[in-house]
Amino acid sequence: MKKLWEKLKKIKHWEIYAAVLAVVLIVGIYLSTLVPKKTTTTATTEQTTVVNQNQSYADQLASKLENVLGSVAGAGKVAVLVMTDGEGTAELAYDIQEKTVTQTGSNGQEITTTTKDHKLITTNGQPLILWTNPPALLGIVVVATGAGDVSVRLNLLRAVQTVIGNQKVDIEILTGN
Repeated sequence: MKKLWEKLKKIKHWEIYAAVLAVVLIVGIYLSTLVPKKTTTTATTEQTTVVNQNQSYADQLASKLENVLGSVAGAGKVAVLVMTDGEGTAELAYDIQEKTVTQTGSNGQEITTTTKDHKLITTNGQPLILWTNPPALLGIVVVATGAGDVSVRLNLLRAVQTVIGNQKVDIEILTGN
């Protein structure tokens, strides 16, 4: 173990290689957890998880960020990883029918019962989605070959913050090779 540590100390900028290796491992673990999911809906819930079988929200955001950040002067080659707490929620459309029944008991007392029937509205077999709420962002990792330059790193950070708005998100800008 000591010999290995001594060899690592002799390598120039070994910290950068270690950081890139850590990012590659994180991306590998994240990608290994992605499994295609089937979309399911139930009429008993008002909100349901949104599952896009083509591309998740995190992947879409990462792709958009890569395009934007790749255009930053001096950024060079850019890779982005976005981590979220899930896939988000959607508000589904329901046809709600309310029925009120009034009954008179044997003692002359009136009892009123109201029931609501929720029927999911579908179009072409798919639930009608009124609006969607994206998942919360947990973190963003940006690896750019030009991130060694402080002004480029700052411009990358500003661009990411502009895209995500005022969300509190951990952002890491790393130098790639």
